[in-house]
Amino acid sequence: MHRNPNRLRSTLTVALLVVTLAGCADGTPAQGGRWSGAAPVTPTAAAPPSTAATPAVTGTPAATTVDCPDPGPAPRSASVLDPTAASYLGRDGADSANAVDISDDCAIVVGGRFTGFSGGTASTLGQGGAGAVLRLDATGRKPLGTTRLAGVVEDLEVRRGGGEIAVATDRGVFLLDPRATAARWRRDGAATRVAVGGAGTVAALTGNTVRVYDLRGTTLATIRPTGRTVSDVAVDDRTGLIYVSGFRQVNAGRCVPVQIAYLHAYDRRGALRWRAYDHAADRLGDLCADSRADRIAVGRDGRLYLAGETAGGNTIFNRSAADPSRPAPNVVIDSFTEASNTSNAHLTYLARFDPATGRQLAGQMVLARIDTKGNLGNTIKPYAITADESGRVYAGGVSAYQIAGRTRATLGGRRLAPYSGGDAWVLVLSADLRRRTTWTVFTDGGAGAVRAVAAGSGIAAAAARVDKGQFWRTHSVQSGGLPAGGAGYLAAWPGVS
Repeated sequence: MHRNPNRLRSTLTVALLVVTLAGCADGTPAQGGRWSGAAPVTPTAAAPPSTAATPAVTGTPAATTVDCPDPGPAPRSASVLDPTAASYLGRDGADSANAVDISDDCAIVVGGRFTGFSGGTASTLGQGGAGAVLRLDATGRKPLGTTRLAGVVEDLEVRRGGGEIAVATDRGVFLLDPRATAARWRRDGAATRVAVGGAGTVAALTGNTVRVYDLRGTTLATIRPTGRTVSDVAVDDRTGLIYVSGFRQVNAGRCVPVQIAYLHAYDRRGALRWRAYDHAADRLGDLCADSRADRIAVGRDGRLYLAGETAGGNTIFNRSAADPSRPAPNVVIDSFTEASNTSNAHLTYLARFDPATGRQLAGQMVLARIDTKGNLGNTIKPYAITADESGRVYAGGVSAYQIAGRTRATLGGRRLAPYSGGDAWVLVLSADLRRRTTWTVFTDGGAGAVRAVAAGSGIAAAAARVDKGQFWRTHSVQSGGLPAGGAGYLAAWPGVS
């Protein structure tokens, strides 16, 4: 069967790589992929992050004007969460919250398309438009500023230790000041993903091209991984490396055709320094499930994190990122982290790496299950990953029926409405990946997807797109109900001590 190299078979809409998900309200599993189960093994101990010569950090540090909260205790159950705020954002069906981060002064910074929203100090850069960067206090209840941009904000990241905000829009790449009131610099051209390191190195993705800039906006390198689709970028200025992830389409070997995930590390001149996955087709054996490395991020613990997707359990993610002949250091909690009885569902894979060497430190499969069909595995897709200062892993995306504990899920002490066609989920794992601190959804009779997560300084937040129906809300910063056709959405809750 021919597969389009730009599509991974499924029936659910993805923010960056447009695919569809067939996890319907009746529990029908998504289609696509090939299957056989493989038992993960216990992880090796994680070594401290490696360090290397670091570019000099310059620029104006962020002013501290927002009170940083103390982190709270872990919820008593992974299905229980008590957000400090949750609100729709925008008044047009095309609106969406696409990105979120936590600033050095503990403001929640959100990017997307937000028609008709205003709050706090108002700023406009250039001609302005529906695209915006919003700043809210640490609870998510009080808007601090709204900055209008001409293009829709597709992604953003705050520079740790400096406060500048790197922004990717469909009109260009910006480096904004810490309050998002002025642009340090701008480069034209649509961009879908962006990352910034502690020294101000910015990497921006346009198509399959990654451009690397310094803090002043000078171009340092252009990276074009030959024959590969690029999904995401990340930057670590401690090691001086830029990370690029995605997949390549292979039409040779035993698995024909097949998509193979990759994770590359480049220096600031664009030279390849190490790679993970990206195996030669003749080394796959019978690992014929399509795989993609959809999202990557440098966590606040200094590690490198990956959220991948696989069209079936017979996947390279069950094997070492360096050597497919060896098992991956995967952690199994229960049946929702073990690829068995899965038919052809698309699954999520989360992994931690040493950012300097690319050594895989730990990993975990994540899947939904259909309790009405013999606990059959079902589709769950990742759109976001990060980690807090202690190495707790935060991930989010969209799930078919249903995640563990879904029928018991409560937000703010209230039971959520049943699954109704695409759950916007967030998962928080302990640093050793052996315990789920939180695994819940924000859909409350509606459907949509979490597109970004952030965690640090005692704050956690998720940005989402509402496609239909209702999401759970409390202490909303926007009045009124859900606009026709959907909207953006933001939820905030205390980080874990």
